[in-house]
Amino acid sequence: MLNNIPAEIKEWRYKQIDYINWLNEFGNVLGCKVNNNKLSFSPFAGQGISSAFYFETGFTAVVNNYQLNKDYLFTRQPTDEFGVLIYLYNFETETQVDYILDNVALNYASGSHYQLRIINSQTSHQLRFDKTTAVRGISIFLENGWIQKNLSHKVLDVFSFLQQVNYFKQFINAKQQRLMDEILNVSPSHPYPDVFIRSRILRIADKLFENLLQHDISESPEKINEDDFDTLQKIEAILTNSYDEAFPGIEKLSRISLMSESKLKKLFKQSFGMGLYEYFQKNRLHRAKEQILSGKYTISEVGTKLGYQNLSNFSTAFRKEFNCLPSEI
Repeated sequence: MLNNIPAEIKEWRYKQIDYINWLNEFGNVLGCKVNNNKLSFSPFAGQGISSAFYFETGFTAVVNNYQLNKDYLFTRQPTDEFGVLIYLYNFETETQVDYILDNVALNYASGSHYQLRIINSQTSHQLRFDKTTAVRGISIFLENGWIQKNLSHKVLDVFSFLQQVNYFKQFINAKQQRLMDEILNVSPSHPYPDVFIRSRILRIADKLFENLLQHDISESPEKINEDDFDTLQKIEAILTNSYDEAFPGIEKLSRISLMSESKLKKLFKQSFGMGLYEYFQKNRLHRAKEQILSGKYTISEVGTKLGYQNLSNFSTAFRKEFNCLPSEI
């Protein structure tokens, strides 16, 4: 645990409760009001917004998109009963973020960091960051009663294992990033923002449950240390963000990652289920599909943007991925 906290750092100690009540407590700590489950930060507290969502008894979530005016330490104390916390976050910081989970330090250096953790709520958790840190992400709390009522025995087996190991370290893939970005960047003029956000949170939960069922968590291959884990997440971000450019190449990615080519290829495939180029190409085609469906671009424009000089090659790759031609969607 973090000790010798300087006086200028504010600490909030709390025990996890549903996120509707959690948001009200957070508002009281900051001296800000909560209206209709939305916390707008006053100028003396910071800037941004936090919104809580109630789905049903035992299933709540909060969307955080803020930057505080003071350095803060959040100390979450263990719950009395088992529950599952899902954290999907991006931290943008100019200094180090201290992150301690179940007495294990998972600190992040300055820069941009994505993290996805599935956590036993009966563990302790501390997060310390300064006022330069932008906190953007989604937290979901599933209480034990909801878990027992709604999830199958296979998922319950996974969560039983979670009670033994206390947390799962997961990679954020391109689809999860897009869902998170859609939630955090929803337009103020959106005709039904709450429904839109709720649907994306449910999709995130659905895909996470699906992923837990597809992989035997208890028999994960070789353990990946935190430095390599963080590096692989950055490599994934490069492949995701360069969808309209040529594939960066194994040699370049190896230099960026400070790994040998063989180690990078091995760890990436182990972590994301496919090779670097296959992941890059798959993401490009899914972006292409989104652009076609948006109606803002013609099929020819999308294919050209992705670097296809021959549109028949684009159509062939598209059909292989989606089992239909671009014109048929």
